[in-house]
Amino acid sequence: MKRVHLAFIGLLFLPAVSSAQNVFDGTWRPDPQKPGATEKPDVFDLVDGVYECRSCTPPYKVKADGHDHAVAGSPYYDTLSVTVVDERTVLKTAKKGSQTVAETKNVISADGVTRTETQTVSGMAPRPFEFASTFSRVAPGRPGSHLMSGEWRLIEADLTHHDEDTTYKISENTLKMSDHFGRSFSAKLDGTDAPYNGDPKYTSVSVKLIDRSTIEESDKKDGKVVQINRWSVDPDGTTIHARFDDTQGHIQEQTGHKLP
Repeated sequence: MKRVHLAFIGLLFLPAVSSAQNVFDGTWRPDPQKPGATEKPDVFDLVDGVYECRSCTPPYKVKADGHDHAVAGSPYYDTLSVTVVDERTVLKTAKKGSQTVAETKNVISADGVTRTETQTVSGMAPRPFEFASTFSRVAPGRPGSHLMSGEWRLIEADLTHHDEDTTYKISENTLKMSDHFGRSFSAKLDGTDAPYNGDPKYTSVSVKLIDRSTIEESDKKDGKVVQINRWSVDPDGTTIHARFDDTQGHIQEQTGHKLP
């Protein structure tokens, strides 16, 4: 699953589909996210009053003065403010227009080797939801920079209140998906396009049945495939495996389990 940062890309248990025998029917909960084999570390610079995220998509650089600054290229936010609270704490607030869409608090441990991030996201679901993530330091920042600077690798990330629980129902060769974020679609299992609702990153989706327990989902923006997800259910019927490919060379895998 994709970890959600300010760009909200990463970090979510995106919907998928199933088929014959309805092995996908039910509500599924993703396991806490672990780093994928190909996942690259977060890379930050915070020095001389300027904050830069070199690993973000797209990368950006803004003054760390607590004021809103324009950031281009994200469908989720267009301004960002960065506030240095103290030598170990940094706050970030992202807005879309005048609406706050994400508030993120990063705290570096006293020994400087662990980063704890909590992020509250608004406007993507009927109520705000929160992510909690921990990271280990891979490399230090430049001399004289804030402790936030450097390279960080994910240890574990999860939604605090399980907002990512996703429900599937198959009927008449059509898969219906919905989750607590407000995302949903109803797509035929023959690969034809259907509307994707509730996420500005996608406008349509198509689903193909690979075999009775495997499906492939293609998420699209204005007709262009931007992410390919493959979902497979184990013979026990309670464990699901997901593979996410953003078509840009970033591939991640995650597991989940069916709720009773």
